[in-house]
Amino acid sequence: MYVLLKRSRFAWPFFSKLSKTRRYSLHEAEKTIRETNRACLDSHKKLVVVISIHDQASDELLFRDALELGTDAPYLGNLLALVQHTFKEVLDNVSSEDARRFIATLQTALVAETAPGPVPESDREPGASSEEKPESAHKQSPQSEAGSSEGAPGQRETAHASPEAEPDATVEEDSKAEPEPVEEPPRREPGHPEPKVERKRRTRRGLAQGGIIRKHKRLLIGLAAALLALLCVFGSYRFFFSSKAAPQPSYQSLVRGEKYIQAAQVYPEKRSNIEAVVVTDGTTAQLAKFQAKYPSANGKFDLAYAQQKYLVVITASQEAAMTRVRKSKLAVAYIKTKQYEQAEILNQDLNDQDLQSLIAIGYIQTGKFDQAKQINAELKNKTIDQAIQTGETYQKAVEHYQSIANDKTKSAAERAQAKASAASFQHQLETLGE
Repeated sequence: MYVLLKRSRFAWPFFSKLSKTRRYSLHEAEKTIRETNRACLDSHKKLVVVISIHDQASDELLFRDALELGTDAPYLGNLLALVQHTFKEVLDNVSSEDARRFIATLQTALVAETAPGPVPESDREPGASSEEKPESAHKQSPQSEAGSSEGAPGQRETAHASPEAEPDATVEEDSKAEPEPVEEPPRREPGHPEPKVERKRRTRRGLAQGGIIRKHKRLLIGLAAALLALLCVFGSYRFFFSSKAAPQPSYQSLVRGEKYIQAAQVYPEKRSNIEAVVVTDGTTAQLAKFQAKYPSANGKFDLAYAQQKYLVVITASQEAAMTRVRKSKLAVAYIKTKQYEQAEILNQDLNDQDLQSLIAIGYIQTGKFDQAKQINAELKNKTIDQAIQTGETYQKAVEHYQSIANDKTKSAAERAQAKASAASFQHQLETLGE
């Protein structure tokens, strides 16, 4: 087995040494994840990494998940514990039997990477095999001689016993039944001519056999010709009209060549995996074509998010398989549609500080400064604290100019100018932090 580690397209960008093309061994991947997670903890950052485990011989995708690095989760230091956590908490739609089978295979592969290889034949002592063969030959020779010496008397007893038993049996049979007389045909002594009657009989038998063959000669020739013609027609049809089946392309060659629709047609059992590959490595146009050809609930969710149709994302989340990455996308959809309460509830499960910061900014843009202050009390982010102060200033300016615009004692020009100023500060408040 080998492992691929890729940064998710949704990950918040910061410096990472992960290689998108390198094939890690199982222990190398375990060490890389552990070191990257430690670096994220030291820098107080979050990073979402997509891990995929493939078969070494066929490159088949065996396991896939999105990891959030920068947490103190204990399973991030052990690849086997990480896979067990994923099957238990995230991939609940996988049967327990398949999960146990894959975990056992992974454990065997981990042990095989550290196990020493077999001793080659060139390192063995040259005289070991040649010395053992003569000893075995000497050991076997007494047994064979003993067996032959033991078997010989038995054979001799049987040979002496059989002639004594046969005369008794023949005497008893002759005494029970008398043989019937058999008339032997008269023998022709040498030098005497064959009788005419016997010669005529032999001649008639030969003529009769030849007549049967001549009578059915045409029928036999016709059957042989028909069989030969049938074989010729069948062979010609196979040669000219039979379609020669082209070799079936491999799954990996189709996916690497971005032939996603053809791959889904040839390998229908892997369509969900192909859709995940299109989301990670493909374009929005490719994802739209794949969803149109092979529609699915997961594809509807991923395509809506790629097209920034956030209301459709919220609706599609009711049927899609909500992995951690899709939950993060759903939280972004709530923020984009100004449903900050729902995003905050969802983030309680994700515990993403970047999402929490976006939710606080959203509260500020809508004038809900108390909720923003409550979030920032946990984050202690100076940028959000400054945004709260600026937002409160904009809010006061909006209220001031709106009061002037609604004051009928003011002139029409003053009211119009105050209305324009209120609209300007309202726009500044709604776009604060973008």
